[in-house]
Amino acid sequence: MRPGPFIPLKTAWIILFLSLTGFGIPAQSQPVSQSVPDSQEIIIDSVILYGNKVTRDHIIYRELMFRQGDTLDATGIDSLLIHSRENLMNTFLFNFVDISREPSVSDSSHQVIRISVTERWYIWPIPILKISDRNFNVWWETKDFSRLSYGFYIDWQNFRGRKEDLLMRFQFGYDQLYDFHYTKPYINQKKTLGIGLGAGYWSRKETASMTMYNKQEFFRDPAKFARQDIFAFGQLHLRPNIYNFHLFELRYDHHEFSDSLLYQNENYSVDGANVVQYLTLHYLLKLDHRDYKTYPLEGYYADFELIKQGLWTFKENTLDNFYIQATFRKFWELGHRVYFATGINGKATFGQTQPYFAIRGIGYDRDIVRSYEYYVVDAQHFGILKSNIKFALVPQTTYEFHTIRNKKFGKIFYALYLNVFFDAGYGVYTQDFGSETNDLQNVPLLGYGTGIDFVTYYDIVIRCEFSMNFLNEAGIFLHFRAPI
Repeated sequence: MRPGPFIPLKTAWIILFLSLTGFGIPAQSQPVSQSVPDSQEIIIDSVILYGNKVTRDHIIYRELMFRQGDTLDATGIDSLLIHSRENLMNTFLFNFVDISREPSVSDSSHQVIRISVTERWYIWPIPILKISDRNFNVWWETKDFSRLSYGFYIDWQNFRGRKEDLLMRFQFGYDQLYDFHYTKPYINQKKTLGIGLGAGYWSRKETASMTMYNKQEFFRDPAKFARQDIFAFGQLHLRPNIYNFHLFELRYDHHEFSDSLLYQNENYSVDGANVVQYLTLHYLLKLDHRDYKTYPLEGYYADFELIKQGLWTFKENTLDNFYIQATFRKFWELGHRVYFATGINGKATFGQTQPYFAIRGIGYDRDIVRSYEYYVVDAQHFGILKSNIKFALVPQTTYEFHTIRNKKFGKIFYALYLNVFFDAGYGVYTQDFGSETNDLQNVPLLGYGTGIDFVTYYDIVIRCEFSMNFLNEAGIFLHFRAPI
């Protein structure tokens, strides 16, 4: 599990860049097609690529819904071009993709496909400045700058032009983290198999020791680190087609807890053990048909996960749990500039009694009922339903900064959406500890509100929302990812 950032540094840098430069000259988008032949069939004579100075040709060809030499129905070819463009944008390798077609000189039934891409900036040596809280809104309650960690990481995306990702992180200060991650999407000629691996060390002076009144209580050990983690994993990726993805992961975790932390909460670890280690087998299936993964407006997404912690026992004190998790999200365009989205996700836990450090219910990452950002709900099982209707105040618009010659930054797109939402959730907690003061367990969680979403290049989403929950509490919250 990676610690969450204070505010994504890449996002902060690009926001600063946009604010200092302002918007420039609107750029005209290129039409997908320029002509339709009289013939009912089209033969693709050639596929010509432009702009991929780093990215290898075969990486782009992998995302296309057609190949050179294919014979296609004239009525469906434009749809294939649109989906191919979406697939290329969803690789997160390009800021812009334009696909056009034109008849060959000799025969109008033979066509040439031209694909022009604007590559991103791939190497990010970025300083780290982060807090130790679950999200920005929780930190804002105290504004405690002593909880800052600092350092730097190198994220080399599209490493070697083969869509590989190499991440190395060196973090000091309040929390110390040293880790690396490497993914290689394709290791076979058919480009259906990939691998991933990583390892790291994470030590924390302060960690959440219990939940009281639906909020995390933090413990700090003045003598040493309260918690230290070592992890390593290996992954096998299977992508048999463009929209389906399978992940198989074997992971090792080693946790060490201070005596003072265990004294604070006797149920924090397995039978009060200072050291817990275990192997985890993780399977994930993704079905992803969204038009734009960062901020989808049309399509659907589903995933299904099986997680087994404790394949065998290293020592007497270890985890032995089994999880099933699933997600489904659907996105529609209701009318001109009006969109609707809904999503449901949940988790079920089977196995022994879970120690506090292993419980992960509502209130983390995407598993949030909006308007309850300040709270956590420890739960073995939970379900969350989200719904959103939005209006494009500013539809996706492309601008060029004529004073900036670097296309990786000089050409941008942005959009602004007004949305109204309603969320509901329920967390089931049945253990005989940790529920004395936490009255949000085993009760419905309902929240609603409205907000503004800003979307721009480099996967940046900034959401500002005003929401109210059924505790009659209202608040303004800031988020940095799509709501559903």
